[in-house]
Amino acid sequence: MLILDLTDGIDSVSEARMLANTGLAYDSVAVLFNKKPVITVIEEDGLSSVRACEILKTAGSGCQSGRRGNGFLPTRQISVIGVNAASLWLLASCFFCFCASAQAVAPVPVRTQTLAESAIYPESAAPAVVVSLNDAPIAAQIEASVVDVPVRVGDTVKAGAILVKLACKDFELEQSRLKAERQAIQARLELAQWQLKQAETLSAQQTLPEEQVQEKRSQLAVLRGDLAAHGASIEITDRQIAHCTVNAPFPGVVTARLIAVGQFASQGTALVRLLDITRPEVSAQVPSRETDALRQAKLLLFDHDGKHYPLSLRAVLPTIHTETGTQEARLDFTERHSDPGAAGRLIWQEGVQHVPAEYLVQRDGQLGVFIMNEGKAHFHALPGSQSGRPAAISLPPETQLIVTGQYGLSEGADVKAEPMKGR
Repeated sequence: MLILDLTDGIDSVSEARMLANTGLAYDSVAVLFNKKPVITVIEEDGLSSVRACEILKTAGSGCQSGRRGNGFLPTRQISVIGVNAASLWLLASCFFCFCASAQAVAPVPVRTQTLAESAIYPESAAPAVVVSLNDAPIAAQIEASVVDVPVRVGDTVKAGAILVKLACKDFELEQSRLKAERQAIQARLELAQWQLKQAETLSAQQTLPEEQVQEKRSQLAVLRGDLAAHGASIEITDRQIAHCTVNAPFPGVVTARLIAVGQFASQGTALVRLLDITRPEVSAQVPSRETDALRQAKLLLFDHDGKHYPLSLRAVLPTIHTETGTQEARLDFTERHSDPGAAGRLIWQEGVQHVPAEYLVQRDGQLGVFIMNEGKAHFHALPGSQSGRPAAISLPPETQLIVTGQYGLSEGADVKAEPMKGR
């Protein structure tokens, strides 16, 4: 680097300006005045820092920025050569052919899109399976031998259809016995009522002690209690007889025959397994950190074998599985549904607009985006965003988002927008 000392050869700030316009303020030549860079003298004597930057900007690994506008000052220590003004102009003409003049800083060309055009709504997925609300073994409610099983595996049955027939003769005989006893009790009750009436008449005539009258009343109360007890026993046998025929409690498909004709079924023995196919729902294991996004999702789908089934969220269980960090979500089919047992994925599309990850830049340790407003670039931080992932943004849809050229921008930089259509 050649250093020129103008201490004795420049008389005014205007001459310094002329000198600067020759292009000598590059890495090849450093110009000093009173042992100070000319840019410093110019600024101290009143030349605006912006203009000083334009006419005396230097670059190179041996220079550092001294903030007077955007100007740079040389830092290399080289011995000073004193020259007069005439020599300086001669040197200026020699260097003019290969030293470019400093030019005004032009606006940075960028491309923009409205946030409405750029925004995306990220999709997430979680493992899911279709389950039935009713999938249970149908059990015997009485003790009896199996007479008939009229259904087979795979049969579709309606609610109330006969699944199994049990032997019922013993319960019918018991019912007949109880009814006969009830008739006998009823007859004794009628006699006791007549006897009480007669005893009350004699007691009124004072020909029968009151003690015998009270005895008749007690006998009548006992008979009435026996009659009520037999009535309840008969009702129990009626229910037992009804349970001799095992009916489907809901419409579904027989998935298993668990007993055969001739076997003895105790109370609670499983007879057949019935699957309800009319009310399936989806069970999904969703990471607990994403349950809020799931609740706000604008689209929910169950994906199975390349087919998508629309869903609606019914509930998210409040329990977090310690091993997996997930919570179970239950969802209903809104249109057609898949068969119970189908394994697939729950897919949801977030309802909050996001910007693509490639539009994010980092400034002052924060991730965000640059937006354009009145020809200026402004950095908008997006707290909570992560590098490489789309970030949620809440700006108006008409916001002009800088999508090309944003990596070299700084806050308040002049930009020239080149709007583009599509992403």
